[in-house]
Amino acid sequence: MANPIPHNWDVPQVFRDRFGTRAGRQRVMNADGHLLIILHDVPDPAEPDVRNGRLFWRKPDGTWKASASGASNIGPLRAHVEAFDAAADTLEDKVDTAKKAQDWFEVLRVSAPLLRTARNMSKALQEARELVKNDKDLIAVRDAAQEVERAFELLHGHARDGLEFTVAKNAEDNVTSSRHVVESGHRLNLIAAMFLPITALGSLLGMNLVHGFETWEKPYAFWGVALAAFVLGLLVRVSLPKPPPAG
Repeated sequence: MANPIPHNWDVPQVFRDRFGTRAGRQRVMNADGHLLIILHDVPDPAEPDVRNGRLFWRKPDGTWKASASGASNIGPLRAHVEAFDAAADTLEDKVDTAKKAQDWFEVLRVSAPLLRTARNMSKALQEARELVKNDKDLIAVRDAAQEVERAFELLHGHARDGLEFTVAKNAEDNVTSSRHVVESGHRLNLIAAMFLPITALGSLLGMNLVHGFETWEKPYAFWGVALAAFVLGLLVRVSLPKPPPAG
């Protein structure tokens, strides 16, 4: 089975013995002045549970090796941290445009594995800095990793607060709308109850009394009564509670 450490790296054998076939969790190994840092790449939003390892080896003389890179300095490790910084900027753009609960949930879904990976990366680099106290470049990379971790913490917390606020706001709007429906229904029920007896009696007895409109100004009397009925309906409509404003 293949070892994650490149075969052409002349690292202490203890490093290879501590590996299986995968890189495993983010951590630091130290032996005979050699430092091996195991980190994870930026998680893919499409596969947030997949972790691809990236190895960085610091030799006793201060030179570096990185998997998938031919550089002999700390540049690849710095670029690795900067990739997380770029991911934080992209996520911040999503936070700035989030409005609906679905938008906030998507930010949370993406930010959770990023925060977890950045936090473990920061811990590993802090451990490496404690093992190599005089490497200023490593200290600077450690500081950058801690800033990235803090950025993801803020973004994740902002998204969580945004989702909670959106859910609470929607619930409040639903309560207001329900109250409006209940109040309107209650007033309509009062109006219906007021006219129910006369409507029932008129239907039951089939009353057709002489009221004088039968021959008065045909057909203007009919249209006048119809207009009065529409005006009365409009007054009833105006008396009903107004719906709450949207949003």
